[in-house]
Amino acid sequence: MQTLSRVQRNLSHQKALTLLAGWLGLWLLYPSMESLYPLLPPLLGFVYVKWRDALYRRDYFWVLGWMVYAVIFESVWNLPLYGIWTVMIVTFTLFDPKFTHLIHSHWLLGVMSAVVFDLLYYAFLVVYGAVMHLDLIDNGLILLYYLLIDIAGVLLF
Repeated sequence: MQTLSRVQRNLSHQKALTLLAGWLGLWLLYPSMESLYPLLPPLLGFVYVKWRDALYRRDYFWVLGWMVYAVIFESVWNLPLYGIWTVMIVTFTLFDPKFTHLIHSHWLLGVMSAVVFDLLYYAFLVVYGAVMHLDLIDNGLILLYYLLIDIAGVLLF
């Protein structure tokens, strides 16, 4: 232990603060980097799976962190605000209970959750664009690329 100005600092706390600073930078910088480099995937399905896992663990710090990432992503890309949150809650309440009873493999459950979330969010964007007379999705093939990256992210992490 290190004593500095009568405050003891533990090495594990320093590592936790370093990790927290890195994640905070990722949450704040990655969505804005996507606006500069459009081939960086938004990782929305991956974010949903991590959000769902944090809810099951009752780790509300990470739940809030993934929700902040979603809001930053929507604000940078000028998407309908809180649309990701809406689809997250709908997917979590309607589809996840059924998936958890049918599928007992953790990685397959994550993949199915990411695929369903991505498809529902893209359907939400299409319907919202049709109602508001906006063209939110320019190229449909890029969505397949995003879906494949989300599946790879869920499998790897």
